[in-house]
Amino acid sequence: MGWVRAAIALSSTIVVAGAAGCATTGGRAAVPEARSLAEAPEALAALQASRFDQAEQQAKDLLAEEDRNAQAHLVAAVTRYKRAMHQLTTDVVAIGAGAFVHGLNRQYLTFALTNADTELAAVEAHLAAAARDPDVQLELCLACWRVDWNRSGRVDDRDEHLFEIEIDAQGERIPEGDPRRRPTFRFDRGDVFWARAMIAFQRSVLQLGLAYEWPDPRALMEADQGRDGAGRAVVIKLKDKAKVLRARELILDGLAYADRCRTLYLAETDDDREWVPNPRQKDHPLPLPVDQALYQTWEGVISDVRKLISGQEGLDIAEAAQLGDHRWADPPRGYLNVGRLLEAPGDVVLDFTNLENLDGRRSRADVEAVLTDVFGDKYVPRMKPSRLVGRLSRMRSEIEQGQESFERKLRYLFWLN
Repeated sequence: MGWVRAAIALSSTIVVAGAAGCATTGGRAAVPEARSLAEAPEALAALQASRFDQAEQQAKDLLAEEDRNAQAHLVAAVTRYKRAMHQLTTDVVAIGAGAFVHGLNRQYLTFALTNADTELAAVEAHLAAAARDPDVQLELCLACWRVDWNRSGRVDDRDEHLFEIEIDAQGERIPEGDPRRRPTFRFDRGDVFWARAMIAFQRSVLQLGLAYEWPDPRALMEADQGRDGAGRAVVIKLKDKAKVLRARELILDGLAYADRCRTLYLAETDDDREWVPNPRQKDHPLPLPVDQALYQTWEGVISDVRKLISGQEGLDIAEAAQLGDHRWADPPRGYLNVGRLLEAPGDVVLDFTNLENLDGRRSRADVEAVLTDVFGDKYVPRMKPSRLVGRLSRMRSEIEQGQESFERKLRYLFWLN
């Protein structure tokens, strides 16, 4: 499962996705392409050698002289992203550790999330500039980086193996020391678009985090246990509706970038150490075989999610309930209006009395009570159902019938946004 760990950790060490100025970005004016033969060999060499601070400074110096240097923009994006995620992780760990002792430091939390969003906005700006160059490329061996990712005080075995590919396309374990464990990828324009999508999605999460007044963990524990006469309901207050609306914009941007990246991948005619291959490409170090049907599913999922966010369709709760291990004879009914959830947000109620009723028994009434508490008027009786749940149900069916492994499904979910 090393490649799975790599996919997860990649979201905190390398940039991911999107398209600058494409026609799918919701009416934005197209940005002209800007070809540049300039590269950043010294900055790239420093990045490849895990000298992130040096690489970032060298990229900045180059960009001060020539802002069209797409490779320098990518180096700056990778290094700034790594630094931003390292700081955010440090802050969140500190906030979480102190919350159970001294209470939640909301001022610190707001600062940490705001700082992370500011940094990711700067990463996005570098990616947008790099995406203007159709010839942009960057060669990196992620598994060759020597970094104390887990902050144990030294580069240990877990750090060494974090980005290694442990399983080949046939599901066989790759032996220790085999060079296939540490491939060098050639990231190109499609991968820059892939990067912008992920950045947009991550920023949307940060905006949602900033939008609400999060309760103290001790209050949650008291409500859960119902001790000292504490009420069983906790209200998560909405404090900034504009942040939720901004999250919605970022999700739509991310979908547009992902769609653009998909079309760029399909248009590629080269075949050189691909990060995400198209059905015609065979030179891809990751165990990610793809076909035309996968790309069609990818297109459909993007369309489904866009319709959910716009409120054209809703999540069918009865259909979604059957995705889990529990098979319902009488599943909960109704639809979740995701569009209204993001366009007209409100407070969120966690009633631990209703939540407690779900333990050990799962009745339709109990689940519907929890959904009403949490989502309020966004949980509606009727709505046009989204096809997204059906696609997930089909994936589950294929897994159960042995047509395709869950391992391979995970690969698709991690790599195709």
